[in-house]
Amino acid sequence: MSNYSDYLTSISQELISVKDRVRNFIDDRNWAEDGRYKEIISRDIISNKLPDFAKCGTGFVVGAEKQISTQIDIIVYRADIPLLFQKGEFVIAPKEAVLGIIEVKSRLDSSKVKKTFEKAHKNGKLIGRYIFNGIFSFENYSDKDFSINAGNFNRSLINYHGLVNNVSLGKDYFLKYWEDGQPQGHNSDGNKYRLYNICDLSFGYFISNLIEDCYISVKGKAIPDTIKSVLYPIEKTKEAYTAETLIVR
Repeated sequence: MSNYSDYLTSISQELISVKDRVRNFIDDRNWAEDGRYKEIISRDIISNKLPDFAKCGTGFVVGAEKQISTQIDIIVYRADIPLLFQKGEFVIAPKEAVLGIIEVKSRLDSSKVKKTFEKAHKNGKLIGRYIFNGIFSFENYSDKDFSINAGNFNRSLINYHGLVNNVSLGKDYFLKYWEDGQPQGHNSDGNKYRLYNICDLSFGYFISNLIEDCYISVKGKAIPDTIKSVLYPIEKTKEAYTAETLIVR
């Protein structure tokens, strides 16, 4: 029998392995490059997992009235809509082509969370419609490091809720925004963020949600159940692994 959970776990192992391999060659004097190579690693792995109708690069998005975003670490865009500019992985994309945007961080600690969420929120607002809007943080956390119900995390989620919808907090913790009445089968208790403690599966679930959102945006229908079972292999769904819930209005 296929083990889809192990497959998603292997994505975490792949990211961590490549990250550590590169880090062995970079000393503290080159610490500024630490975030740069993590962007490259995550963009490469995400690119390899995307369906053919989606591609990814880094660069800028142009919105209405020639508004332009700040530089975005990873832009996922439709392959069938022309870009405004492309040179290698660097792109300038019209907002209509964008399927997802991702900010990559080594570690999303309390000193960085407000700035990171604010940037992702503003770029999502410029695009002006639902897209996958994610923050991908490499370093792992424990429940002692932060709470989504306190401090800068709490204030950032309340101030910038809705547009930022998927956050990976290391390999174990995954944060997702749900609108009222979701996930399916749960009580209508308002819009909310849920933090899940899903050991070794956070990176995989982040990419799975990206793939599903891209599929729905392009195809206009739900992703097939066979594919969904591979993308989300946790028995009884990840809701059983909820660590915290924050209701936002």
